[in-house]
Amino acid sequence: MLVTALLAAACGGGGGGGAAKPAGSTAPVADAPRTSAPAPRKVVIVVDKKKTETMTTGTTVQQVLDQAKIRLGPHDLVAPPRDRPAGARIKVVRLLSAPVTKVVAVTAPTIRKKSSSVPPFSEKELRKGRPGLRIVRTAYVRRKGKKVKTVISEKVKRKPVARILAVGPQSAAGGSASRLNWHGLANCESHNNPKAVNPAGYYGLYQFSMQSWASVGGSGRPSDASPGEQTYRAQLLYNKVNGRWQGQWPNCGRFLFS
Repeated sequence: MLVTALLAAACGGGGGGGAAKPAGSTAPVADAPRTSAPAPRKVVIVVDKKKTETMTTGTTVQQVLDQAKIRLGPHDLVAPPRDRPAGARIKVVRLLSAPVTKVVAVTAPTIRKKSSSVPPFSEKELRKGRPGLRIVRTAYVRRKGKKVKTVISEKVKRKPVARILAVGPQSAAGGSASRLNWHGLANCESHNNPKAVNPAGYYGLYQFSMQSWASVGGSGRPSDASPGEQTYRAQLLYNKVNGRWQGQWPNCGRFLFS
């Protein structure tokens, strides 16, 4: 029995194969990871075109502005938006009023194309134009101590469609008439005034009567036509009467040959 007791004591009392652990002991725990504060960085802040630089640890636009002690008004515009991550640049536009958005029409341009199939000094519409649309935001701002209305943003909603016109020849009628001194004739007839009106019923550079003007394809009053068209139709008239200018310009026709 004595031998058995000694063997049992030598083997740990028969209860387990290892040494007993002190009460209350726990396994060692690894150190928790440390979180370091973000390093300060430079951000450019532009307020109404005035640029400043600030060192900041803020991560959002609002945090950066708070650290820079820039207070925003209720209508101020901020880019990027206040709750977005802050980049290297923040833009602030001070507004004295809430923005107003309007849709504004944009006049369609007119494209004129030369065409020999259209009568001289006439036009034919090939395609109707359509105005464009812009979305315009305006607000009141302070500029040089004054409250002024300004455009703060614009966006194209619809591009304009150009009107296309076919335009007939705009040059002289040709033939021998084009080589005459039409400037001299106009100087005698109207003092080179394309808008000249004689109460007796004669109009323009060459003092057309309404009847002679219509006979060479003119419409409306001669004095309302361009100087180029008046010269063109005067040359047509000369050709139509086979050079017998005396019946058309009895007093000034001689200047055609000076």
